[in-house]
This record gives sequence, C-alpha cells and structure tokens, in this order.
Amino acid sequence: MRVGVTGIASDLGRGLLPLLEADPRVSQVVAFDVADAPEGLRKLSLVKVDLTRPGSEEELSRTMQDAAIEVLFHLAFANSKVHGAAFAHELEVIGSMHVLAAAQATGLSRLIVPSWTALYGARKSGPASYTEDQPLLGAGVRFVTDRVEVERQVESYGQRNPQTHVVVLRFAPIVGPTADNPITRLLRTRFVPTVLGFDPLWQVIDERDAARALHLALSCGCQGAFNVVGEGSLPFSVLVRLSGAKALPMPAPMLRSTIALLEATGVASVPVPLLDYLRYSWLADGTRAAKELRFTARIPAAATLSSLQ
Repeated sequence: MRVGVTGIASDLGRGLLPLLEADPRVSQVVAFDVADAPEGLRKLSLVKVDLTRPGSEEELSRTMQDAAIEVLFHLAFANSKVHGAAFAHELEVIGSMHVLAAAQATGLSRLIVPSWTALYGARKSGPASYTEDQPLLGAGVRFVTDRVEVERQVESYGQRNPQTHVVVLRFAPIVGPTADNPITRLLRTRFVPTVLGFDPLWQVIDERDAARALHLALSCGCQGAFNVVGEGSLPFSVLVRLSGAKALPMPAPMLRSTIALLEATGVASVPVPLLDYLRYSWLADGTRAAKELRFTARIPAAATLSSLQ
C-alpha cells in the first residue's frame, strides 16, 4: 500500500510512522507537513505543504495522484499550547477542507481521521455511556466546536464519495510520556483545580494504544466512527492522583476566579466552558471498536498515568 499522512509532527503522527515503517504491506509513506521529517524511516518521503494556505489542495491532489496514494491519515490537528484559537481554526477547519477536496480529486480507497470522545459533551442528563450513533453536542468552546465541524465535513465527504472507506476514531483523552495536549499539560502542573462535590468518571488511552488503533484502521475493512478508549474508567480524582498531581477541590465561583488567574499567568488549566467535564461523567462505549476494528487497549490506565510523573 501507498500511504499518505498529514500532521507527522503531531502526537499521533509520531506514534504511527514507526508502525507504518515496520508494516510489510506498506511500500511507501508520503508525509504532508511544514515540519521536518524524522530520520531513519526509509519508506518516508516529505512534501512540504501548509494546509492553511489557499490553493494547498491543488498541491496535495497532484502529489497524491503522482504517488498513487491509496490511504490517507489526516492527523494535522492543533493540540500544542503554542497554537492560538485562530491558527487552530485555520488548520483544523480550513485545512481539513483543503485535504478533503484533494482526497475527492484523488479517489482514495480509505481516509482515516482522529477525533475525540469529548465531542459528545458532558451533561447531567447524559447517558451512562455514549455510542457512536449519538449526537456530538460538544461544549461552548471553539476548539471543541471546530472538531465537531471537521467531523461534519468528513461525514459529508463520505456521503459524496461512497467508494472511499472513511474511518473516524474518537479517542478518549490521550496520555503518555510524550503526549502533549490540554489534558497532559493540566496533569503535569501537579495541582489540578476541581469542582467541589463532583468527581466524574473519566477514560484515558495510552499514546501507544492510540497509535496502534490508527494502524489497525489501515486495513480493517470497516468504516464509520469508532470510540477508542482505554480499559475501564476512573474517578477524575484518582486519575489526578495516579498522574502524580494533587486535586484542589473548589466551589464553582472560586474555581472560575482561579482559572482566570491561571490563564493570566500562562499555567495550564481547564477553560471555564469545559467545567462540565469536571462535573459529569462522559464515558464512551468501545464495543464497536473491539468487534470491528479488533482493538482492545493493552496498557492499563494506572501505568500510562504514572508515566506523567
């Protein structure tokens, strides 16, 4: 197979590339990114493309056609703290539009896109666990609504291009020694403000299990959305403790003031619009991924959380 990958510098990109390199079914990997390619991967070639630039879909399409790309992993999403909301919107929403336009012109056999279980939202009236057919209600914050918009774009692409198997992997929060995202940054601050009187259940997944799930999607024969979660669930207070941090329960009004102070000083925290995730459980059902993707997590939550210490 000839495989394309956007976002090779992302957490998921760094985890996936070695698996593609070791896969004898993969003959070539073409990376589309502004970042430099890692060394030591003989199958990998790099095409420098800025997905936020108008017209980038033409360069993507031309290269994918020339290389006869059959499968595309679209992993170019902004998790780093250095990415502001405006840039994240350009990369994720506008960049995904460019990628999907190029994919349509190329005629891919398979498109694989990561997403989050957080897009289901967290609410008092929510189900015991979310299945893939439930609506993405998200939260009132831009980086969540942007991801919901990307999923809508991908769904529309799949409807227009039934010849392409579209796979969307909705990941639980990804943690691990090299993972850099809002959750790992929060836990590494060592003092985590929480809502007094609430201790919701959370799921996490190790970064190595997440990369393995992506690799399984390469040729699983399945399509559609899949919840990809770790084994079991943990109260948020236990999750914080296992990561080596300390929970600081506060009344909601005080917590809002604390968050404002932390944001002003540049310390990672939970944005106020996301406080419902610290109040109500938001578990996702991973049954479909186990049956169709053949994915089961191998690394226990306690082990992956301890790697953050």
